[in-house]
Formats: sequence, C-alpha cells, structure tokens
Amino acid sequence: MDKDTNISPQKPAPAAPVIPPAQENQAINLEEPLRWKQANSVEQKMLQNLQGNILKGHGRDHTWNIFFVFDQHKVAESRRALREIGNTHVTSAYAQLLGTELFKTTKTDAGTFCAAFLSKDGYSAIGESFTVPQDNDTFNKSMRDSAGSDPLNDPPLEDWEEAFRQRIDGLILVADDDVARGSSITLKIQMILTKAGATIIHTQQGKSIKNAMGNGLEHFGYVDGRSQPLMLLEDIDQESRDEGIASWDPAFPLNTVLVPDPLARDGGGQQDPNSFGSFFIFRKLEQDVAGFKLHEQVLADALNLQKEEREQAGAYVVGRFEDGTPVTIAGEPQDRKIPRNDFNYKADTEAARCPFHAHIRKTNPRGGNRPDNADAERLHIMARRGITYEDVARMTHPDGLPETDSTDEFKEKVWPHLPAKDVGLLFMAYNSRLDEQFVFTQKMWANNTGFPPPPSKDGTEPGIDPVIGMGKNIPDGQIYPNKWDDPGSGGKGFDFKGYVHMKGGEYFFAPSLNYLRNL
Repeated sequence: MDKDTNISPQKPAPAAPVIPPAQENQAINLEEPLRWKQANSVEQKMLQNLQGNILKGHGRDHTWNIFFVFDQHKVAESRRALREIGNTHVTSAYAQLLGTELFKTTKTDAGTFCAAFLSKDGYSAIGESFTVPQDNDTFNKSMRDSAGSDPLNDPPLEDWEEAFRQRIDGLILVADDDVARGSSITLKIQMILTKAGATIIHTQQGKSIKNAMGNGLEHFGYVDGRSQPLMLLEDIDQESRDEGIASWDPAFPLNTVLVPDPLARDGGGQQDPNSFGSFFIFRKLEQDVAGFKLHEQVLADALNLQKEEREQAGAYVVGRFEDGTPVTIAGEPQDRKIPRNDFNYKADTEAARCPFHAHIRKTNPRGGNRPDNADAERLHIMARRGITYEDVARMTHPDGLPETDSTDEFKEKVWPHLPAKDVGLLFMAYNSRLDEQFVFTQKMWANNTGFPPPPSKDGTEPGIDPVIGMGKNIPDGQIYPNKWDDPGSGGKGFDFKGYVHMKGGEYFFAPSLNYLRNL
C-alpha cells in the first residue's frame, strides 16, 4: 500500500467511487491522465482488467521476485498455472487503488500485492505468438542477447549472476509489508508453478530502506524515486497542493505505460478494447557503496570543499543532496519532508549549480538547455518501480553513519561500515515503448558523453552519467563546479563512474487480467 499519507486520515472509510455512465462504444483515452475515482463503466472495466503497480506503485516494503522457466512439453499445465495465479493472486489496478485509499483513510492493511509477467520466450513456451507493438523491437530479444555490447553497454554474460544467464520465461512479483504473509504467498505461487512442471530459477528478495522522514533511499544514501510521471489526476492534484507544478508538470498520459494487450479477447473473440498491458524491465544493479562514498570524499578534496560544504560533492554527482534537495535549487540540504520536485534547469544553463552529467539531469533533462525540446524529452520518461535489496544484510543504516570533515576521518569512521557488494537496487520500470523509453534513456542519455549538449563554444562534453552510465568516459571525466552558483569560478574535470554493476535482467510484458484469467 502507498504509505505516503499526504491525505489526512478520515473516518469512516470512503464510499465506493461514483461511476458516471459510459457512452456506448466509448474508447479509453490514452492521451490523457485518468481520474480513477470518477471513472465511468468503461474506464472502470479497464482498471479491473489492468494489473496493479503500473499506474501507481504498490508501496510495500518487501518484495519477492520469482523467476521461472516453463516445461515446454507441458503447455496445457503451464497455461493452467498462469490462469490460477491470475484468478487467485494477481492484483488489479482497481483493487490496488481501493486498497491504497482504504489505508490512507483508516490505516487498514491492504494485504499482499501480486503481479505476473511473461518474456517473449515465455509466450512462445505456452504456445502464443505475441505481436510486438511499434517501438518495442527490443522485446523480440532477451536482455542477454546484448550483454557486453550495444545498445546498453552491459557487462558480458560471464559477469552476470548465474541465475540470469539462462532463459527466463516469466516473473511473478509478490509484495507485502508482512514478511511472514508475503513469504507464505510466495511459497504457494512457487508450488503452483512447480506442480505445472516449471522450474524456479531464482527468487530475488527486495527490501526498502527509508530515512527519518519516511522517504525511500537507495544504498548510496540518497532519496530515490521522488520524481515520477503521474498518470492519475488524484495524484497530480495532490502534487499541486503539496508543492505546486509551475516549473515541472508531473502529469503524463496513460500511454506513457499502457499498450493494448494483443492477446486479450472480448466475448466475440476480437481483441478486447478495454484490456491493456505494459512492457516491464527488470535489472539487478549492485552498488559498491564503499567505493562510491570514498570517491565522493576524493571529489570534495579536489574541489576544496570544507566541512558542511563537502556534501555538495555527492550532490553534484546525483543532482540532489541525500535528503532529496535538488542542487540546482540550493547549495545545501533543505530537510523537507517532501523533497522538492517543482523545478527545471532554465536558470542553470551553464551548469554552475547542477552539472550537466548529474544523474537526475541526465535521465530527466526537464528541458535543460533546449526548452524547445522539452516536449520531445518527456516522451522518454518511464514509470520506475524499483526497490533496494540486501543479499547480505547491511549492518548500518545510511542515516546511522557518523558525520566527517575530511577524507582521513571518513576512512577511519565511516568507510569500514560500508558494503562493497551484495546490496543494490532492483531496477523495475513500466514502458509503452521500450525502444524510446528505457533503451533510449540508457543509451542516448546515461551512456552518451555528449548529452546534454552544452552551450559552451569549446564543445566540452559533459561525460557519462556517474551513477548508471556504462562505457568509456571522456578523457578528463565530468566537469564539476569549483564553486556552487558561481559561473566565473570555472569547473574541474574529474572522472566519476563504475560503482554500479549490472548483474542480470530481462524484458517482460505485464498482460491484462482478462488474458491471464481466460488462458
């Protein structure tokens, strides 16, 4: 359930949403966001046919990702297993939204969340020919096929975890705040699959970490997931009330994530116009926390940052301070309960506050130095639904580390408590156009040393994304401001990369519940 309780608790529980009548043959408008509480009967049918987590994150603190491969000689059994999971476990978007609202108003636990996904190999294994929509050619190949080469510059297959080196037909995502309950449901689903002849390849657990404000963190210690495309008007309205949307519009149309499910059928055997799905990316990204945090200290030394100012080094790398404050807005943390998101880079065209290469500027340029290109850039934004993982339990919470004023003090007091492996992020995202969203973002933005194009006449390139960028950097690395918000002070070249390692992943499709329940 979504624990962001920006809506004040009210009692009693909300009445069921009023459903306006639908016009006969009315189609779902994918070109706009949706107001789900006033959904007409056609829109409600769509939400009941749609899997949860696509339009809004499920919000649970623990996940179990069950990767499996079908027995290709047991097609009927495999289809039966998926049908059973779809009918008894998978959560619809509508049920998820009702559960979230109930939690916000009464604190009632919404229970276990579940979602199901199939790869292109998975569809073939159950005898289906999946017609891939335009701008999704990437789905025709496994993520393994491009290991060690373009378009993503991922490491070679031998560097992946063994579980991800082989064919993966499907993924079942289980999420819960109650570990015992979630583990029990996970076991039940595993038994359904194995009874049908499937082999469980790997079950990857996820575990969220949060700061004192209740905001989600990633293992480098930074607030994560703050800026998301919002596709429900209720969420957009809340964002507008919380902070405002004058500088950055978080409203995105449904077709940011949704495509018609090509295999869902209506009562007449035709493609069902009310059944949609979404392409789903899973990538296990291991974080070398010890190396990253030490390199922040080395960068702080290179920029001659003293005491509290040393936090600017990491903010230049990520684009936000650890508490989520955008470095383009302030030169120090603001300690806001809800980190700022209503900003752009129109007043920072020389990157004197936020470097061009900073992670959040690379992956969401917000118009950058090309305000005229802002609408085109929005077409590449994805709905991210990741969660951190700890294959080996982390002993010290990111907020529990002592403050230090020098690299030597950091090495003595902090560095011994930081993991160098076995922790990281389970990157998950929904796309309607894999080629133009995920692949484009990684290849043309994060890995591209020339993006965003700088305004300087000397043609200095900004370098790769220092967090998720893969491949070679420019010779002098990225350029960091010598002094925050002082263009005249110039910048310093510094190479920062290589502390996130891709350990495996795959492309999936989240089919409609109509499809799953009628296999």
